[in-house]
Amino acid sequence: MRRVLRVLYWLVPIAFCIWLYWLGARIWFSKDDFAWLNLRHQVADFRSFVWAMFHPFAQGTIRPWSERGFFMLFSWLFGLRALPYRLFIFANAFLNIVLLMLVTRKLTKSQLAGFVAPLLWLASPALLIPMSWTASYNEIQCTTFLLLSFYLFVRYTETGERKYYWAQWTTFVLGFGSLEINAVYPAIAAVYAFLFARSCLLSTLPLFGASAVYAYIHRLAAGEIGGNFYYDMNFHVRLLWSTMKQYWNIGLSLPGYVDFMHWPHWQRGAAVWLLTTAILGFAAWQAWKRRFLPLFCLCWYLIILAPLLPLHNHVTAYYLTMPAIGLAILGAYGISLACRKGWLPAAAVTALLLLYLVPSSRLARAQMIVAFDGTDRVRGLVQSVAYAKRLHPGKMILLNGVDDNLFWASVYDSPFRIFGWNDVFLTPDCRPLIHEDVNLGEIDSYFLPAAATARVLRDGGAVVYFVEDRRLQNVTRTYTALVDSQPPPPLSQSINVGTSYFNDQIGEGWFGLEGSHRWSRGHAVVYLAGPASPGQKLYVAGHATDEELQAGPLHLALTIDGRPQPVQTINRTEFEFSYALPPDVVGRPKIEVAFTLDRTTRVPSDDRDLGLAFGEFNIR
Repeated sequence: MRRVLRVLYWLVPIAFCIWLYWLGARIWFSKDDFAWLNLRHQVADFRSFVWAMFHPFAQGTIRPWSERGFFMLFSWLFGLRALPYRLFIFANAFLNIVLLMLVTRKLTKSQLAGFVAPLLWLASPALLIPMSWTASYNEIQCTTFLLLSFYLFVRYTETGERKYYWAQWTTFVLGFGSLEINAVYPAIAAVYAFLFARSCLLSTLPLFGASAVYAYIHRLAAGEIGGNFYYDMNFHVRLLWSTMKQYWNIGLSLPGYVDFMHWPHWQRGAAVWLLTTAILGFAAWQAWKRRFLPLFCLCWYLIILAPLLPLHNHVTAYYLTMPAIGLAILGAYGISLACRKGWLPAAAVTALLLLYLVPSSRLARAQMIVAFDGTDRVRGLVQSVAYAKRLHPGKMILLNGVDDNLFWASVYDSPFRIFGWNDVFLTPDCRPLIHEDVNLGEIDSYFLPAAATARVLRDGGAVVYFVEDRRLQNVTRTYTALVDSQPPPPLSQSINVGTSYFNDQIGEGWFGLEGSHRWSRGHAVVYLAGPASPGQKLYVAGHATDEELQAGPLHLALTIDGRPQPVQTINRTEFEFSYALPPDVVGRPKIEVAFTLDRTTRVPSDDRDLGLAFGEFNIR
C-alpha cells in the first residue's frame, strides 16, 4: 500500500497536468512555428548549419537548444506531424513537475508542500501558452535548466560536495542556449545563500561573471535592436510599477476568471485584494518570525520578472512561467504549515487554495479549447492548400474569405514557404477583413493586387478557393465571372517582374522569365500606379551577378515620369534603393519608372546584353 501511495504521490501532479492540458498534445502549429519549421530548408552545409543555430533572430535572440536545434531536428525527423513535438514538450513539462517537487521538498521539508506546489504552478495562466504553442517551448526548457541548477546548488549547500557545484555550472551554462532570462539565475542562488547558507555566498559570485560575459557576447552578436514597438524598453518607475501590477493580476488567475465569466468588476478587485493580502501577509508574518522561505519565494518571483518589466508594450502571460514557481512554492509552504496547526487553519487555507485552484483550472481548460480550435483551423487551411496544389500543379492558389484570426495565426508567418510555394496569395477583397498592426510592418505583399488577379485569372494560371471553416471550396468559376463583370482594375503600386501576372505593367527593355527573376537590358521600363498619399517612396530591389561586378561598380540612373533621380551605385550582388516621389504623382493612375545602366554584360554561351536581374518595384 505504501508503495502505491508513493507512486501516486509523484504521478498525481503529472495526471493533473494531463487533465488540464491534454488538448495541447493534439494541437497543431501556428504563428512563429512556421518560421522555425522553415529554418531547416535554409541549411545546405556545415557553415549554414552554424548560421541557422547561432545567428541572431527574433529581436536579436540566440536560442540554439529551445528553438533552432529543436525545430530543425524534429522537422527533419517528423516534418509537419505535430504530435511528436507536442509529446516531447509534455515529457519535458513532466520533468519540470518532478524537479519542482524535489526543490519544494528541499526548501520546505514537507512532502505535502512538494505535492501541492506543482498543482499551483500548473494551474497558473502562465502555463497555457507554453503548453499549447510549440514556439514557446523555450519557457518549458529553460524552466528545466533553472530548476535543475537551483536543486544542484541547494544540494551543494547541504553537503559541501563540489560535484554538485560543478554540475550546477554545467546546467547553468547550458541554460544560456535556451532563453536569455537564464542570466538571472545567479541572483536567485545568491539570495538563497544569503538567507540560508551564507558560507556559500561567495561561491555565487563567479556565476554573476558568467552572466555578465554572456550578456556582453549576446549584445555584441545581436547588435542594437531598436524600432520595435512591442520590445521597446521603458524604465520609468511609474510604468514599471504599472507593468508589475498587470503581471501580478495575471498570475493570481482569479481576476482573469472574473473577466472571463463577465462577473461584476468589484469582484475582480475583491479577489485581487484577498489573495494579495494573504500572500504578502503570510510572507511578512513569517519574516517577523525569522522564517525567510516566503521572502525567498517572493524574491524568486521578482528576480525573474524584473528584466521583463521594461517591456511595457509586451505584457504576456507566458513570461510568468518561471516567476510563478516562486508563488507556487510559497503557497504550498503556507498550506503545509496550516495543516500542522489544526483543522481550523487547515480549513481556512484549503478554502484559499480552492479559491485559486478551481477557477484557474476551469479557465485553463476553457482557454485550451480555444487554442486548439484556432490551430485546428490553421491545420485545415495548410493541409487543404497542399491538397489543392496536388490537384492543380503549377497554378497559383488564391485564397478568399480569410478572416483576421486565421491570417495572423497562419498566413502572416508564410507556412507555404515550407513547401517551397511562393505563389499562394489572398484575394484583394480579403484586405478589408484584416486589421493591420502598424507595429508589425506592412502586409500588402500577402494580397495579390487586383490588376494581377484579373490577369492571372484571364490566363487560367490560378484557382480561387474560399476558406470555409476547416476546408476549402473551389470558387474559381464564380470568382472569375465576378472579376470579369467589373471595370478593369487599376494598376498595382507594387510589382514583381519575376512573375507573369504583372506582364501588363512591364514595358520595353525586358527579356523573358527565368525562374523567379527576369533580366533587363541596359534600359528598361515599368508602369505603376502613383502613390496613394504624400510621403510614400519607390523601392527598387534586384540582383547583379559577380561577373558584372568584376569590372567595377554599376551605376543605375532612374527616372520617374521622365524626371531624373539621384544615380545609385551598385557594388554588391543584392541591392535595394529608395527614391522620393514627386508630389504631383500622388493619386495618378499610371506613372512610368525607367532606368538605365552605364554598361551591360555578356556571359559565355549567351549573346544577350544583360543588365540586372529583377526583382521588385514597390511604392509604399
